[in-house]
Amino acid sequence: KIGDQLTSDMTIDEAVDLIRGKKGTEVKLTILHDKSEETQEIKIIRDKIDIKSVKFDFKEPDIAYIKLTKFGEDTALEFDNAVSRTVSQGSRGIILDLRNNPGGFLDKSVDIASRLIQKGALVVTEEDNTGKKESLYTSGGDKLSSLPIVVLINEGSASASEILAGALRDDRQTILIGKKSFGKGSVQELIDLPGNSSIKITIAKWLTPNGDYIMEKGINPDVEVDLTLDDYNNKRDPQLDKAMEIIKEKIK
Repeated sequence: KIGDQLTSDMTIDEAVDLIRGKKGTEVKLTILHDKSEETQEIKIIRDKIDIKSVKFDFKEPDIAYIKLTKFGEDTALEFDNAVSRTVSQGSRGIILDLRNNPGGFLDKSVDIASRLIQKGALVVTEEDNTGKKESLYTSGGDKLSSLPIVVLINEGSASASEILAGALRDDRQTILIGKKSFGKGSVQELIDLPGNSSIKITIAKWLTPNGDYIMEKGINPDVEVDLTLDDYNNKRDPQLDKAMEIIKEKIK
C-alpha cells in the first residue's frame, strides 16, 4: 500500500505520483518482501534525493572501497576522484561494489573499465539483428589496473554494471562475490515521440569479452554469499566481509 491505497492495480507512474510529495511531509508504505509472509510498514519523510554515482571509503588504510550506484553523466568524473584518492593513499587493494546498480550509459561502463583494465582490452561487443558486431575497448588512464581487485554483485546488478563485472572477470580474472546478477544483455535507444512521450527500442545485444550472452541468465559469482533480510536489519554484510577476506589474501 501507499498510505491506505492498495498498489496491486496501480501503474508505476500512479505509484510514483502518490509517493512523491512536498518536502518534509510523511508517506507510509506497506511492503511485502520476497519469500516473506508478513508485510512491513515503513514511514518515510519526503526530501530531495541527491544520489551520487560513486561512494568512496577506506575499509582499512590500504584497502579502498568504491561503490558505484549507477552509470550516469558524472560517473566517470566522480570515479576519477576516487582513483586519485586510492593512488594518493597508497592503497594495495580495491573492493568494487556493484550491488543494486541498475546500469545506465554503456559508454560510462567502458570509461570505468578503462581505469581498471589495461589499455586496448576488449570490454564489450555489441551485435545487431543482422549479426554485425562492434567491439568497444579500454581507452587508457588505467591507474588501477595493477592493483588487486574483487567485485561485489547481486540480483540488482544489471546492464552496464554487468558489462563492467564481465569485463573484469574475463580480462583480469577478477573474483566476483555475492549473488547472480540480473541478466540484462540488451542495448536500448530512447526515442522521443510526439505528445511528450518516448519509447525505448532494443537495437542490439551485448556480449562479454569471452563471448557470453547473459540475457535472462545473469553472471554467476565465483564465490556465492547470501545477504538475508535479517542480516540487513541487523547491519551485517557477509558479502562485504567475504570480499574483505579475499582481498586481504591477495595483498599479503
